[in-house]
Amino acid sequence: MSKIISNPDKNQNIILIVPEEKYQNTIQALLKELVSAKKTIVFISVNKTKKALEKELKENKISTEKIYFVDCVSKSISKGKISWSDEKNQYVDNPTSLTQISLAVFKLFDQTKMDYLVLDSINTLLIYNEEKEVLKFVHHTTGKLKENNKTGVFVYLKEEMNQTLLKKFSQFSDKIIEANPPEKKEFIRKKGSMNSFEEIKL
Repeated sequence: MSKIISNPDKNQNIILIVPEEKYQNTIQALLKELVSAKKTIVFISVNKTKKALEKELKENKISTEKIYFVDCVSKSISKGKISWSDEKNQYVDNPTSLTQISLAVFKLFDQTKMDYLVLDSINTLLIYNEEKEVLKFVHHTTGKLKENNKTGVFVYLKEEMNQTLLKKFSQFSDKIIEANPPEKKEFIRKKGSMNSFEEIKL
């Protein structure tokens, strides 16, 4: 498998388009790359609990020492049992709490000297929020990251990809990378193998 991010030291905002069948493996490969590059990561999870994510990563021998979590799931399913955050984990009420998510991210940003922010995923935020609110959230987040010379990776599930909406999100990104790009598509820059990650141009 080729590297997902060819230059991990370059500060940029990236949209990572991932096919459903490669989704979990790609997220793990991304985190493994960043951990190996000794990057500090803030991971916004809109799909899984922090506990489930940590279990998966440890099973795949990916260290979580430098991964900090913004968990958007646990509080909504715990019926009030989780009401606190700590220096390594921030729990927000649910995926509709975009302001809480922003505050949690930048609280960890201040505490951890974060190198990378990873959002999993844009699609799930769109299930719970209006399109204009998610666009506003991504715009605000990418702006803050760029202002502070940090990198953001925003995961977008390929099967739910809307070309018009992708173009709107691309306004806030420096690069779009597609995992396992098809051989023929009008906006693909070049062909990619089955386990490749290629930059694409809209």
